[in-house]
Amino acid sequence: MTAERSARPRPELGPGGARALVPVVLASVAGAVGILLIAESIARQLAAFASGGDPAAWLALGAVGVLLRAGASWAQAVLARRAAIRAKTRLRRELTARIAAGDAAGGGTAVLATEGLDALDDYFGVAVPAMVSAVIVPLAAGLRILGADLLSAVVLACTIPLVPVFMVLIGMHTRDRVDRATDALTRLADHLVELARGLPVLVGLGRLEEQLAALDRIQSDYRRRTMLTLRTAFLSALALELIATISVAVIAVFLGVRLLSGEVTLEVAVLVLLLAPECFTALRDVGAAFHSSQDGLSALRRVRELLADGRTSAVPAPGEPALVAVGVRFPGRAPVLSALTVRPVEGRITALAGPSGCGKSTALAALVGALPADAELTGSVTGDPARTAYAAQTPRFAEETLLAELALAGADADAARARAAELGLDGLLLVPLAELSPGEQRRAGIARALARVDAGARLLVLDEPTAHLDEASAGLVRSAIRARADRVATVLVSHEAATLALADEVVEVAPPRAGHPAGPAAPQARVETPSTAARGADGGFDTPAARATQPAGLPAARAARPAGWRARAARSAGMAVLAASGWRWAGAAAMASLAIGLGLALTGVSGWLIVRASEEPAIMYLLVAIVGVRFFGLGRPVARYVERLLAHDAVFRATDALRLRLWRRLAAQGPAMRGLLGPGATLDVLVTEPAELREQLPRVIPPIAAGVVAVAGVGLTTTILAPELAGVVWFVLLATVALAALGGLLAAGTADGGRVAARSALVRRMSALGAAADELRGGGLAPAALAAIDRVGDRLAAAERRAAMASGLGTAFALAGCAGLAVAVPVLAPAGTPTATVAVVALLALALVEAVDGVAAAARRIRTLRAVLTRLAPLLEAPETLGGGERLHGPVGGLALDGVTRVLPGAAHPLFAGVDAALVPGERLRIAGPSGSGKSTLLAMIMGSIAPDEGAVRADGAPVAGLDRAAWGRHVAWCPQEAHVFDSTIRGNLLIGRPRDDVPDDTELAEALGRAGLGALLETLPDGLATRVGQAGRALSGGERQRLAIARALLARAELLLLDEPTAHLDEPTARALMADIRVAGADRMVVLVSHRVDDHDDADRVVRLGGYPHRVSV
Repeated sequence: MTAERSARPRPELGPGGARALVPVVLASVAGAVGILLIAESIARQLAAFASGGDPAAWLALGAVGVLLRAGASWAQAVLARRAAIRAKTRLRRELTARIAAGDAAGGGTAVLATEGLDALDDYFGVAVPAMVSAVIVPLAAGLRILGADLLSAVVLACTIPLVPVFMVLIGMHTRDRVDRATDALTRLADHLVELARGLPVLVGLGRLEEQLAALDRIQSDYRRRTMLTLRTAFLSALALELIATISVAVIAVFLGVRLLSGEVTLEVAVLVLLLAPECFTALRDVGAAFHSSQDGLSALRRVRELLADGRTSAVPAPGEPALVAVGVRFPGRAPVLSALTVRPVEGRITALAGPSGCGKSTALAALVGALPADAELTGSVTGDPARTAYAAQTPRFAEETLLAELALAGADADAARARAAELGLDGLLLVPLAELSPGEQRRAGIARALARVDAGARLLVLDEPTAHLDEASAGLVRSAIRARADRVATVLVSHEAATLALADEVVEVAPPRAGHPAGPAAPQARVETPSTAARGADGGFDTPAARATQPAGLPAARAARPAGWRARAARSAGMAVLAASGWRWAGAAAMASLAIGLGLALTGVSGWLIVRASEEPAIMYLLVAIVGVRFFGLGRPVARYVERLLAHDAVFRATDALRLRLWRRLAAQGPAMRGLLGPGATLDVLVTEPAELREQLPRVIPPIAAGVVAVAGVGLTTTILAPELAGVVWFVLLATVALAALGGLLAAGTADGGRVAARSALVRRMSALGAAADELRGGGLAPAALAAIDRVGDRLAAAERRAAMASGLGTAFALAGCAGLAVAVPVLAPAGTPTATVAVVALLALALVEAVDGVAAAARRIRTLRAVLTRLAPLLEAPETLGGGERLHGPVGGLALDGVTRVLPGAAHPLFAGVDAALVPGERLRIAGPSGSGKSTLLAMIMGSIAPDEGAVRADGAPVAGLDRAAWGRHVAWCPQEAHVFDSTIRGNLLIGRPRDDVPDDTELAEALGRAGLGALLETLPDGLATRVGQAGRALSGGERQRLAIARALLARAELLLLDEPTAHLDEPTARALMADIRVAGADRMVVLVSHRVDDHDDADRVVRLGGYPHRVSV
């Protein structure tokens, strides 16, 4: 074990430091006093009942004890959870600030900030109170036992030290295993985020099933590692429980034998029998709490390591914005920039020009302070991030809607409407940004930057502002830039002549390997463009009113389902989760019931043994009870151990099956569920929600089964042994269960549902922050984004505080009801009732506290389960179309669009209607139309992700919608807009283009790169194909990423090639060369092309024009 690992972190206790422990200590003292008073009261009452005295004389003492113990339990739960909430809130804020600073954007970081830190609840809420109680309760109980019976105190003194010894020995073995399990969870989260971001690529290349198998391997590895850790932790708990139960059983037997000889009195024996388990319970709780808190402490260590990492992005020094002799390089690559100087001037537009991959986007990122943390920067960068507006090449957003995103940039509602209308986005303010088309998202990013300018920014930096846009939309963007040119310094990058013509000066950026320094070029004249652009024939670019009513991430046909349907779907989803491990759940419930039954039997038989021994019968009458005490003492911890293993194995298998099911449905919908393809949404659906189920299910199913068995068992036992007490006992027990459950539920109100919703929102926001950190930081939006996350964190903290109060209230009700019944039984029992029977009923009632509290807690958790399942129900209800359906035999020889129509829900007009076209190998089909007219939607229909509302897409005459999705995917290669580049090597990204049984060699890979125009780049890379491209490919330029995606698609042996804006971010010579290579590679394939670049359409055999209907096909 390394020194670093051995030096375990301990969380601070929030504001006030150690003073936060004072109320917990006081509550523990009050609880210890309550335990003593209850034990004293029951012991004295039973002694009085046996001798014919009046037990009621000691009833008040017990009532005070019950109130003290119940109140102390509630106070401890609330105070400890509040300390946890304070610590988590502070750490989460530090972590989000670190994410915003750069280089902490993985999906694992978002999980660490939510689920990881939530594990600290077990440290503060369980371990800290347990450690305090472990000092106070055994000391108080031990001193009282010592004063009552020396021999029993000696037995305790000999056995209690074994508990911390086992805790230390097993804990040291558990600690590093927990760290490895936490690492596995982080890898799982990072992998899921990569899968989410690259899902369109996996869909387009037919690699869904392979990645599904990879996901299954990763989560199976996580399950195995965690179960190994849990086996060790539960073995520790088994050892502790064995020590405790055997010690108490030995003390009970000793007391029984000594009672026979008259060495101790009944009062002393009962007092010792009640207090001895409390000594071990407190220590056992410390051991259990230690192991349960290891996840939290491991997460804390990772947070501290991340916060201590000093790597952050370079921030411009204060001064006028400028790059002076700036050079940039990334690890393992030649310099991207060399000695570049750019001095933006207010009132002038400066354009950076140069071939694709020469470092233009890198220069803009350096100017605004948005470089990755691993970038090496030389030269001087000055500026003021607080007064900078930045629109990156690939827009990322921190908020869900455009209205909220513009508010983040300082725009009020009226200003937001004006900015949206200016760029043709009116009507889309409330539409989830993830649901917008790529062209609409680009304009949304531009609108956010313009809102920053209108709010006072003095530097406007735009990277490819008109890429992916039709001429009308591009004209709107250029007009907006020109309208603000006189009051800001503007720096932009573009490969489009009309956009470059806006510039007052052009700085040529030459590749560093070319050897010529970059400097200013001659100013160019501006080109006037219309201030408004013509709309499509249907009166708009899209049907925003319909989309504005659709929740993010839900299939359109399901967005308006009624609440009753959602409830039914949630219940069916819950059944699906449970069915994945049905027999394990049944076994866990049976073992939980057996464990609680054995525990009750141990308590009841021990009480009977003590009382009967005080009557001094022959020892032969007690032998069966003595053997029973030993058997029950050994059986209870073994049954509990098996129950815990079965329950956790069941929940891991169930949530793994659920995650695969969710992934299949998410993948099957593909582009149809664009709202769920963002890293935050996918991380929430595939990690956070299953983790919440994993947290709740073991605390619902076994406890309810065990609680029902326990209450029924005690009630039936009372009915058999003391029928005269049965009515009271049944009434009090049932009332206690009802009050504990309903009281907690009423106190919680909507806290549990609010906690689930707030936690989900926090995961989504933190993941979005990680993805957009560079752009937010560069555009001066990071403080506003952090403030928004803090507000969500405050909502979560408030919901957690309400839930803590409700949980404590339920435990207090359980304690008050069960302990109150135990104290009252000797008074309620009629004269003539055997003392042994009274003792058995009283002790059974006292032992029911744990079972009743478990039922009450499970009842509260059902609401959380329902909230999670309701959130997942729409996705679970979505059809899974990866398998099944017809399969095509042999290569596809023709594609036909037969009257294809798409209608969005609630829309007055179709998005497009009556599209007809036919294509055979060697032909090229162009899809044209303005941004948002449905071009990408039509591609998704060809892929089979979306079924036409009317008409059909046919392959060799067979409707694509009825084909086996996985089989059809092998005939199609799709390269989407802004195709995701995975955080891997160049080779790893290219290999995705082929299945595992058809792996291309390095020669083929190099040829594919050459066809995509990356041959020269490959020659400059020291590691060649093994060069890592970084997260989202940020070590490459935008044009290089696009060409790598094209190379990946060209490697596929598909007969149908779908290319969505393949020449975006490329200069003219590179774009022409790439299209020539695509023509050669597609000579025997069918090619469907979406592009706004006019030259890309010159040799198309057919053109489908969207944006007005009826649609026409030009031949």
